[in-house]
Amino acid sequence: MGITEKHTQLARFWKKFLRLTRGRVPVLRALRVISEEETDPEFKKVVDSIRKSIDKGKTLSEALQDHQAEFSPSIRELVRTAEQSGAWDEILEEIADGLQEGTFC
Repeated sequence: MGITEKHTQLARFWKKFLRLTRGRVPVLRALRVISEEETDPEFKKVVDSIRKSIDKGKTLSEALQDHQAEFSPSIRELVRTAEQSGAWDEILEEIADGLQEGTFC
């Protein structure tokens, strides 16, 4: 399977999310910044929806569940694992790398 524009877009999202949160930007603010910088109007809606879901009390993995067309079961499971283990840096890097390599569809 080749790398699609969607994979590239998602990899960019996860890399940016990782770098912002690693830089101590709070999750909701990081998602707001990503949304503000997003040029694809449809993906911008997805990011805004995720941010709003988290703001209402959902976890990130729960918020991603609402967007199964964009986030594969593998990605959602890795995010759930990060939530449980606290290994955000490693896992977000794995997600971004997996998308760039075509591991995750």
